[in-house]
Amino acid sequence: MTATAIQSNNQRVCAVLALGMATLVPSQQWSDFEQVVNQRIEAIASFAPIIRANDNTCRTSSLVTAQEMIANLRNGDLPISAIAEAMRVERKTIYSWLSGGNMRNANTQRAAQLHALLTGVAGVDIRTLYRFWNTPVDGTRTLRDLMVAENIDNAVTASALDALRPAALRAMETERKMARKGTSNPALDDIPEAGANG
Repeated sequence: MTATAIQSNNQRVCAVLALGMATLVPSQQWSDFEQVVNQRIEAIASFAPIIRANDNTCRTSSLVTAQEMIANLRNGDLPISAIAEAMRVERKTIYSWLSGGNMRNANTQRAAQLHALLTGVAGVDIRTLYRFWNTPVDGTRTLRDLMVAENIDNAVTASALDALRPAALRAMETERKMARKGTSNPALDDIPEAGANG
């Protein structure tokens, strides 16, 4: 819908083009119409994707492709083999996607699901979550078991990730302290190798 203000016989009117028909609206009625249009535009804009930052602030984001989600997991230090296992495809398929190869609809949905789960733990990065890949989360199953299941249970997996959050935050803090001192923790450095190698 577009609106244009025009001057006609010393009377200001607004021409509104809606559904292919032009309508003249007197300027005194324009303000009411303008409020309705603005409210509708604001409501539509509220459907833009929202990203929650580590400090719990929200910002809108442009749409992210499934390939970008896979790249984001990889850039977050999740090994290719772990991504492939969680996506239930071969490693060469992941490399193909990272190079811009097409993804089937089922794969794009799973990529979105994995990405949302692994990036949705407040304050915890993907690399740290991977350190807990083989950690039992419900007495029998590991985080890896939940992520590679044929049908990922979002509620159970999100709950498991929330339960791991305190330990993950402690691990991140320990790593930061050691980095400031210029030392490393061999036990922490070896944990990624316990899972799938990238």
